[in-house]
Amino acid sequence: MLVTKSAAELCTLLVSELYGQLPSRIVAALLARGRSNVRDLALSTSLNPKQVRHGLVLVVQHNLVFYQTDHDTGNTTYQANPQAAYHLVRVGKTLDVIDRRYGPMAKNIASDLLMLGHAEIFELVRYHKLKHGRKGPTVKNNNNDHLENDHDHDHENEHDHEDPDDPFDDDSHHVNGNGTAQLEGDDAKPILADDVYNILAQLIAAGVVETVSTSMLQSPQDLKVSVEQECAKEFENGVRGTKVTNEFDAMVRSQLKAIGAERSTMKKKLQDSALFEPSNIKRRKLADGVMAGGFAGESGGSILQDEPNTIVRLNFDKCLVELRNQKLSEHVEDFVGETTAQVFAAVLASLCRKIYRCQHDQHTIMTEEEEHANFAGVRVTTEEIFDHLGSGVDVFAGIGSASEEDIDIRFAEKIRKYPPQIQGSGLQGTLDEGDEVMGSDDEDYDRNGGHTPAAPTNGHGHGSENLNGVNHNGNHSGDGKPSRADQICQMRQHLLILTEAKQHFVRHCGQNEWTVDFDPLVQNLRYVELDTMIEDSFGRQGLRLTRILREKGKLDDKTLPAMALMRKPDVHVKMAEMEMAGFLEVQEVPRDNNRAANRTIFFWFFDEARTLKRVLDNAYKSMVRCLERLEVERHKKKNVLEFATRRDVQGREEESLRGDVYKDYLTFLQVERKLLNQVSKLDDLVSIFQDF
Repeated sequence: MLVTKSAAELCTLLVSELYGQLPSRIVAALLARGRSNVRDLALSTSLNPKQVRHGLVLVVQHNLVFYQTDHDTGNTTYQANPQAAYHLVRVGKTLDVIDRRYGPMAKNIASDLLMLGHAEIFELVRYHKLKHGRKGPTVKNNNNDHLENDHDHDHENEHDHEDPDDPFDDDSHHVNGNGTAQLEGDDAKPILADDVYNILAQLIAAGVVETVSTSMLQSPQDLKVSVEQECAKEFENGVRGTKVTNEFDAMVRSQLKAIGAERSTMKKKLQDSALFEPSNIKRRKLADGVMAGGFAGESGGSILQDEPNTIVRLNFDKCLVELRNQKLSEHVEDFVGETTAQVFAAVLASLCRKIYRCQHDQHTIMTEEEEHANFAGVRVTTEEIFDHLGSGVDVFAGIGSASEEDIDIRFAEKIRKYPPQIQGSGLQGTLDEGDEVMGSDDEDYDRNGGHTPAAPTNGHGHGSENLNGVNHNGNHSGDGKPSRADQICQMRQHLLILTEAKQHFVRHCGQNEWTVDFDPLVQNLRYVELDTMIEDSFGRQGLRLTRILREKGKLDDKTLPAMALMRKPDVHVKMAEMEMAGFLEVQEVPRDNNRAANRTIFFWFFDEARTLKRVLDNAYKSMVRCLERLEVERHKKKNVLEFATRRDVQGREEESLRGDVYKDYLTFLQVERKLLNQVSKLDDLVSIFQDF
């Protein structure tokens, strides 16, 4: 993440919004001054060393700051972690996606980790039991897509009701997230510690929650430097020559892989347990009706109970993968419909088991499995995809019927070995035939160029009346519930639709194997968002000119009007307008030394990297203004909010507040909702242009 002035201000506001003023002052100082020690932070923040150390403990616990200790001098320096600070803007989205995929209890555990930072498993279970110790009637929150609106004083008193002697059996302290006593009645349901351990084991095995080691408190750059220094001690004569350098690099890679393996020890142990086997997914439902996705908790919970001192925290990298899957599913639904998009979501869910982060760089610490998946790609079979498909999805819907003559099985069953190449505004889906076509896994495909006489379009063939598994009335072919084989065969038709789309949502990469090429797909999504932004600002003509330059590269001002089918004065006006907004650039090439305008060639071009950088900076500025405006609105309604946040008023605002006061309170909530909605939309752009 490139930390500009606007990005630094945004990170500071986000930390202040969720964790208070002291952590935000320390993060702001580190973002402004870079790596600093306690003495430097005390001078730059006007705090005494005791206050600085107290704040550093808090920000380190929440992964907002890295630290590095010099073994020779013993001096410790601190460095801000802007990625973790920016992830706070996605707190609501993260909790929402965890709630939908893993259930309400998993969402509550993730919320507890957001407030506690990294914590021991036993303390996390204890805190969760005290905070959500008795489940009353639940109220659905329709604003999960935004920042949590908990006020700062809410988490300052989270431990006021803890009973250190017996935290799990004391029924006198049942507190929800804002300090209001939960309703106790016939609907009350106590939370068992075993259930919390089981759900936590499920989250750790999925990678949503990760175990914390000492090396994770260092920045990846510092960790790599430390490993290189340790490995350099093994070479007494120094690292010189090609052979010695290769040996040194191999030793560094081996040490980094060992560190990555150490970090994933608990996750591998849970994944390899008898009740969770990635290669043999068993679909089951939790008590609340949420699909477990192959996780079974009893064995995992007992493993965690045997190691209660293990420290865990929320893994934002994995949460970002889940958010990317959600965004891509919504993008696919706009093109191919709801049912096929649900099949695509099942493809992403099955791939997600082996993908733990969206982007990799030279400093990323990976295990052997992650490195192999990043290099060779991740593939899933049709059966694995079907196991991740929800039981409520009707695969026989969303596909029309077609005659046999209209279907080219040779093209539909084409196996593509390599991903599509990005070229200009779109994707180049046709590679060399010898490299791309590997064969076909359709049993009815005739390699001589024809079809077998009884070739059905989806494996359901019973003559021309049941083409594609759907009769002309839209009902299932056959009586009763379709068999598993029929459902898989029909789901495969949705997969083939996804492979044949010009956006190449899914790639048929082997015999009964499928994969998703995320880089071209996300790049296409970036172009869609960028084109929408340009069209809204400069109209269809501006979009046409941008696409031409993106496709052709640099063009002079004489060639461009003919290609765009526009008048030359209109082109000049539109190009100048887009250049001032930062979407296009111009290069002047003089024909002689006089540099006269009539003797100069003007080349227009579209610089994607510079455009995205400018768009991101504008997005950060807009988010900062929204959050600052929110603070102003809170200050205006300070008296109303102080009364509305009282414990005896919460949940009874309409009854406790006077008519005009209650109206002001509702007005503030409406303004707050609009501002946070805008922040959420801007974050969607940042995710697409930078993080996905």
